[in-house]
Amino acid sequence: MSLQGWDVRLSIVSMSIWRVGIFWFWLQGLVSATLVWQPVTDYSISFRGDREKGPPEINPFENFTHMGADFGWMGPGETRIEAKAGIIRVKPDGEWTGAWHSLAGLAVETNRAFDPTDALGLGGPAELRAPVRAVTLDVRGVGELRVELLDANRRLIWERRLTLASGERSRQRFEVTAGELGRLKYLNWVAEAGCEAEISSIGFEIERPDIEPEKWLFAVSLGKLRRCHDPESGLTRDRAHVPPGLFDSIASTGMHALASAAGAAEGILNREMVAEEIRMTTAVVLGLPKAAGFLPHFTRTGETGVEIHPGTEYSTVDTAIALHGLALAAEILHLVDVSDAVEAAVTSLDFDAVTDSEGWISHGFLDDKKTLLPGRWRDWGGETALVLAMEAMIPNRAPRGRMESGGRVYRGVEFIIELQSLFYPDFDRTEPDMVSGTVWPNARRSLLNQQASYPSEQWPDSPAARMGIFGISAGESGMPGAGYSANGVEMTGLRWLYPHAMVMGLAMSGGNNFAQGIGRLEQAGFLFPMGLPENIEIGLVLHNPMQGSLNAAFESIASYHGWRRAKGGPDVIDQASQSDALMRTGAARFYR
Repeated sequence: MSLQGWDVRLSIVSMSIWRVGIFWFWLQGLVSATLVWQPVTDYSISFRGDREKGPPEINPFENFTHMGADFGWMGPGETRIEAKAGIIRVKPDGEWTGAWHSLAGLAVETNRAFDPTDALGLGGPAELRAPVRAVTLDVRGVGELRVELLDANRRLIWERRLTLASGERSRQRFEVTAGELGRLKYLNWVAEAGCEAEISSIGFEIERPDIEPEKWLFAVSLGKLRRCHDPESGLTRDRAHVPPGLFDSIASTGMHALASAAGAAEGILNREMVAEEIRMTTAVVLGLPKAAGFLPHFTRTGETGVEIHPGTEYSTVDTAIALHGLALAAEILHLVDVSDAVEAAVTSLDFDAVTDSEGWISHGFLDDKKTLLPGRWRDWGGETALVLAMEAMIPNRAPRGRMESGGRVYRGVEFIIELQSLFYPDFDRTEPDMVSGTVWPNARRSLLNQQASYPSEQWPDSPAARMGIFGISAGESGMPGAGYSANGVEMTGLRWLYPHAMVMGLAMSGGNNFAQGIGRLEQAGFLFPMGLPENIEIGLVLHNPMQGSLNAAFESIASYHGWRRAKGGPDVIDQASQSDALMRTGAARFYR
């Protein structure tokens, strides 16, 4: 990636220089020993405004890191810190000051640590690990400044001091031996008394292992998803940087189990550890409060335990996603007890309570468990398909649910047209389905073509169009704090692209397109070891580094399919879908 530095022009120039270096390595095929920059914090993303009196305030919903963690100011000289256009400036007068950056979870989560020999945090064999090779600091100024690594007890593990020369702007690079550091918690910079400095980012150089690009993307996406998971509660946070139990996603929790099971089956994760995780997650999810058997969309941990998050809903589609994920995870790892529990949960669903006289299934219930949501699953696409497949699993009940025909998803949102295929290979079949009469591969291919051509049609001179970066889908609508939106190719003038959409479309379409797409993301400097960003602006300079579990789950499962299918399999998710009796019942709703 790049510096986003002292002003917009310097930011663009320095970013271009960094990406040219990445592109050169990529052209030379030097995958082995290739070093990739991983920001810990890029202040130009966290602080876009000016604050010239005292340190800028940190809002956890707008100012977060590339690590899914938190950060803050420190030292008696905090008033020396100010911000201007994304640069942290330290004035010369006063006592020492600086910034701490958690490397694993929130600072208060003292049980979580960062292993510099395994930056992705997956464990597994040495040849798959991505070790830290250097610490970097983008800075200019004059005076004494130091960089340090600390453990969870704030014990100093490693330190480097540097003397800044007036007017010198550079990326300071300090090589480290990852195996000598132990488990870390903080990366800090400290400006000593009298030091005047401007700091734009702090981060690592990480060695990318010598593995095929499809497997690398699966690994980094799985690491991003697991960074959102809380193993103590068994639930997956909606966003990595929020405290556990504050806002957990049930759909993400089910897909976390599935992606982790696939990782365990491939030897990337410890199989026994993942099996116990899935058992715990299943017990917690199936023990949640329900409405007519349907699970909450989001939960929180209250005084009496886990409860639906107020103001959210009991959701038919989130129930479908979660139970599909758990069912497949259990089949992959042969967890018969989990399979039995999921089947019992499906059997308990009261679809009559959410289906009207015309066969349209409701989106669910309000948090009062009684009031049906006004929305109905009428739209053609993967969300409706999963709900109808789950309805078909109910024993001794003829399914009544319907779905409109036409082969067009809402607004042309990419994830909706590929969602069902994360769980069912059946939707690759070339005959019309029995519910809507649609040939799904044709519809999926048509939308993928529209997605790929969107940047060149809307922004023909943009860097994204030139480099082949695309994806219009749902997620944060811009930089941190912009809010969530569901966008698609039917909308014009959209400037923010979603990597998960590009990954889903290319990975699920087969062929060499997926590997080529990964290469383009890597050339553009957005394939970070900690995972793809939430979104990328059409100019390929700005991006939102938020680590959200839903899109991480889409990226993980889709990239797994893309990896295994590109290499001729076996694809353990597809195998599980084709062997599990519950999944076969769901698929039979659409195909004989």
